[in-house]
Amino acid sequence: MHIIDLKNRYVKTRKLWQYPWDYKESFIIAAGLLLVGYLLQITTRTHIKPVSSPVNYILALVFLIMIVSLHLTSRNHQLVKWLRSVPASISAITLILIQAVIMGTFPQQNFVDGVKPDLFGFSFVLSSWPFIIAQLYFLLTLGLATLNRMMPWQWKNWGFVLNHLGLFIAITAGILGSGDLQRYTMDLYENQLVWGAKNEQGNSIPMDIAFELKKFEMETFAPKLAFADIKNNSIETKGINALRMIVKGDAYDYENYKIKILDYIENSKFTGNSYFPVNEEGATPSALIEVKSVKLDTIAWISCGSFATSYSYLQLNDKEAIVMLQSEAKKYSSYVDVFVKDGKNEKAIIEVNKPYKANGWKIYQLSYDEKFGKWSKRSVIELVRDPWLPIVYCGIFMMIIGALYLVFKGKRTVV
Repeated sequence: MHIIDLKNRYVKTRKLWQYPWDYKESFIIAAGLLLVGYLLQITTRTHIKPVSSPVNYILALVFLIMIVSLHLTSRNHQLVKWLRSVPASISAITLILIQAVIMGTFPQQNFVDGVKPDLFGFSFVLSSWPFIIAQLYFLLTLGLATLNRMMPWQWKNWGFVLNHLGLFIAITAGILGSGDLQRYTMDLYENQLVWGAKNEQGNSIPMDIAFELKKFEMETFAPKLAFADIKNNSIETKGINALRMIVKGDAYDYENYKIKILDYIENSKFTGNSYFPVNEEGATPSALIEVKSVKLDTIAWISCGSFATSYSYLQLNDKEAIVMLQSEAKKYSSYVDVFVKDGKNEKAIIEVNKPYKANGWKIYQLSYDEKFGKWSKRSVIELVRDPWLPIVYCGIFMMIIGALYLVFKGKRTVV
C-alpha cells in the first residue's frame, strides 16, 4: 500500500501494522480470532450452554457498558477507529459467513450431555467457540460504528443509526435470549386433563396451563398408487407416473402397463372378496384398479390398510407389484379445552402453522399417533415461550425502516 504526499511529491510505503490499519491487518486479526476459536473448541471439546436470566441481562449490560466506555473515552484512539472502520466490519462479516457455510454444509444436531462431540464443533456451530467469538467481534465493530454516528447526534444519520442499531439489537437479543427460551411438549388424550409437560430430556415439567383433548381431526390427501420392487422391498420413484394420486376414472400409462382406476372408496372395509364403504373407526382407503399389458389383463382391489384392516396389493410378476401408499396428511388439528390456574378456561382449536396463544405461551400442533392416523386418540402439542422475541422483532423492524430510508435517500441523491 502506498501513501501519496502531494505537498512533497513523493511516495512512501506503509509498513504492516502501521496505523491506520487496513484490510490486510483486519483479515489477519480475523484469521487469528478464528484460530483461537478452534483451538478453544479442540481443547474443551464441549459446547457453550446458553445462559438464562439474570445472567444474560448482566452480560448484556456489561457488553453495552464496555462499548459505550470505549467510545466515550477512546473514540480517537487508532485501535477504536479501526474497530469501527469498513475493513474491520468486512473481516467480521467474513467470519460470520464462514460459520454460516459450515453450518449449511454439515448436518446440525442438538448437543447431548455425555456424548463426545466432533473435534471442531462442526455439528453444533451455533454453540461452538468459533461462532461465539465471531459474533462478539461482529457486534463490537457494529456497536462502535453505530455509536460513532449517534454521538454527537445529527438528524442526517438517523437512517444509518436505525438500520445498524436494529441489527445490533436483533442479534444480541437472539443470542442472549436463547437461554430463556422454553420449549416443551404435551401428550394429550381424549377426555383427559393434562397439566404436566415434558422437556427435550423427557423430564416432567409442571405447567401453569392445562389442556383436555375433546377431539382430534385430520384431513388427508388421496393416497398414491406406486410400483414396488418385491425383491428389494422398495418403491419405484422414477418416471412421471411412478407415484400418482388416486382419482376415480383416471387412466394412465407407466412403463409397459396401462392402468385405470375403476373405483375409489375413502373409508372402506374388506368383506368377502371386495371393499365396501363404512363409517367406522379403522376404515381404510381402497381402490379397484384395472391393469393391462402384453402379458397381463386383470382387475383387483388394493388398499394401504390401517391398524384395523390389512393392506392388499396386486402382484404383477415375481419382481413387481402395485401398491397403495399411506395417505399423507393435508391438515390436522386438536379441539381442546384450555384451563389456566387463575381460573380462566376456554375452548380452542390448535392447528398446524396456526399457533394458539394463552398465558404467555404459543401452542403448536406438533404430531399425533401415526399408527392410528386420522383415528388417533393422542395429539402432541408444543408449548413455546420466548420473552426475548419481541425485542428481536423490534430490532428487525428498526433495521427494515432504516434500510428503506437509506434506499430512498440513495435514489433521491441519484436523481
